[in-house]
Amino acid sequence: MENECITVTIDRITFCNEQTGYYVLKASGRQYPHGVTVVGNFGIIQPGEEVRVYGTWACHPNFGMQFQAMKFTVLKPATLKGIEKYLGSGMIKGIGPVTARRLVETFGLDTLEVIENNPEKLAECPGIGPGKAEKIASGWFLQRSIQDIMIFLQGHGISPAYATRIYRKYDREAVRRVSENPYILAHEVPGMGFKKADSIAAEFGITGNDPRRVKAAILYLMSTITKDGHLFLKDEELHKMAEEMLGPGQKDDLDAAVRALVAEKKLVLREFRMQPLFYLPASYRAEEGSARIVKKLVDRQRELPREKLMAALDRAVATHGLKLSDIQQLAVETSLKKGFVIITGGPGTGKTTTLKAVVSAHRALGNRVMLASPTGRAAKRLAEVSGFAALTIHRLLEYSPQEKGFRRNRQLPLDCDTLVVDEASMIDMNLFYSLVQAVPEHATLVLVGDADQLPSVGPGLVLNELIKSGMVPVVTLNAIFRQAETSQIIKNAHLINNGQMPQLLVPDGQSQSDCYFVAAEDPDKVIAMLKNVVQKSLPAKFNYDPVNDIQVLTPMNRGKLGATSLNTILQEILNPPAPERSEIEHLNRIFRVGDKVIQLRNNYDLEVFNGDIGTITEINSEDQEAVIEFPQGKIAFQSADFIDMAHAYAVTVHKSQGSEYPAVVLVASTQHYMMLQRNLLYTGLTRARKTMVFLGSRKAVAMAVNNNRIKMRNTIFSSLLQNFGNQE
Repeated sequence: MENECITVTIDRITFCNEQTGYYVLKASGRQYPHGVTVVGNFGIIQPGEEVRVYGTWACHPNFGMQFQAMKFTVLKPATLKGIEKYLGSGMIKGIGPVTARRLVETFGLDTLEVIENNPEKLAECPGIGPGKAEKIASGWFLQRSIQDIMIFLQGHGISPAYATRIYRKYDREAVRRVSENPYILAHEVPGMGFKKADSIAAEFGITGNDPRRVKAAILYLMSTITKDGHLFLKDEELHKMAEEMLGPGQKDDLDAAVRALVAEKKLVLREFRMQPLFYLPASYRAEEGSARIVKKLVDRQRELPREKLMAALDRAVATHGLKLSDIQQLAVETSLKKGFVIITGGPGTGKTTTLKAVVSAHRALGNRVMLASPTGRAAKRLAEVSGFAALTIHRLLEYSPQEKGFRRNRQLPLDCDTLVVDEASMIDMNLFYSLVQAVPEHATLVLVGDADQLPSVGPGLVLNELIKSGMVPVVTLNAIFRQAETSQIIKNAHLINNGQMPQLLVPDGQSQSDCYFVAAEDPDKVIAMLKNVVQKSLPAKFNYDPVNDIQVLTPMNRGKLGATSLNTILQEILNPPAPERSEIEHLNRIFRVGDKVIQLRNNYDLEVFNGDIGTITEINSEDQEAVIEFPQGKIAFQSADFIDMAHAYAVTVHKSQGSEYPAVVLVASTQHYMMLQRNLLYTGLTRARKTMVFLGSRKAVAMAVNNNRIKMRNTIFSSLLQNFGNQE
């Protein structure tokens, strides 16, 4: 069928795949007064826009005739109705449906001309002052700039979701920078990936063994391995993975590219035990630098008279009415005498009591004590259980968006004599390096954590490697306290950790427990049972709030029983649409007032970090803004910021690290077989403070218990610590 050209106005967006940018549009025009379906890859496109589309007609077996777009051009809406719909779609900050109607009533068909060329006239419209007029003008300019970028990138499969991100990164230079070297998208714009950059580069004749392509592949590889927890790649790993990306027979080109990147200081080569290891510079500095600083911390000894030490300990115990076991007392004493100590142990072994005693004892000696945790939720819990103020590590180190780094460092260390950091298993290598750099030369560092939990999301195995090295004093709390012995949550956690099946009680309406098992094999049955447990059973039996007190956990994001799918289901029953609940749409997701949400990436400008969970308290549909309340306070989000936001009625076990909830429902299905590991099950269970419900199949639970194969991570941190320790 020959290519045709049709001109239509977008009436509504029926479907959009945010990853590919594929749209299904319902449109109409003079030739098609009864409507037409248009499908294809589009840039940022809104209802009300008029588009000239080039493509072919095809008959879909289920949906009938469709116009398949090959390319398109955006035209300005030509009718009053079209202009109002276009502006009222939420595409421009400051303009919602009400303001759009007022603008069209005031300026008619000249509305878009006024916004673009005479924005000062906008103040003539009722309800719009000079301030709002300026906001609308800047929003229009941003939108047009993004649209130019997307038109340039259309046909390369780049999602509209990344248009704002590219624009923010390169501003007006976006088209020029991408044209000169499309591969910057792969390692400078999070989420873009090498394949998309490679397809764009091919349009500019950059293919095969072009040095720019080979170098870009290597740098992209090195940035992606950190997401799997690695700090470096061995020589053979680097070559194998690069050849998989670029194709075989590239050895000489790869060798040349690697040498060039090392010479350009974009890669670091370390020879370790006769083997070449390749790092990104930041990863190399973090591992090497941390080992050197830890050596200095460990070498510090405090000359503290025994009577003074015991007096501080007695005062700490008396202040809080604590009763310490011998091993807990040893932990406190060690923290008073050493420059660095790790206190570790499972649930019910008294880590919280020990931490409280450590803080009190150090304060009794007149030490300035600071407390921190990796996440906002963990910091809030630390403050509650310790009775002292606690901050996230990022806030403690005072991240500066302007300087793109932490203000607290070797030149400006923390104002403390003792630093206590809880949930240490969550700390990755890069954050640990920033942390230890800020510890004053005279101060003591105390890490508290459970080494059997899931490792950090970021690269490295910091807590495990510190313990493994044997160079850092470690006190392991291993006795379960009597008051914890009655908890099935704690009993089951230790059973799982020892490779034994947990003792799971099936609810019968009579027996009491804090740990239950609800059997469901089929995914649809799991979903039906989940709805019942979250919405009815747990609230009725324990008076839990379904949103604030109950957290659903799942091993993975994807699939029918993944976090993404479960969030859609749970939002529908826990926070359905209502006239009093404002909402905004972003990438086919509806966010409304009352929604529980989670941040997926660090946003240093807003000081919201990966894993932070909050609640949407306000939505301004006119300005396309939302106010979200996090443990650290309320923060205003623009629509574009929602690209890194997801609903949090259900989250992965990895994202739940450092948090504790009154009740946890852990979905465990054989569908999750790739992720079913002992430390994942253990971590999920220990997130529950009062009530735990396993929902799924016993087979899935057994698979997790029996799988203790911990995925290896490329790190030599423990070896470096030992080497520096032996250089005395």
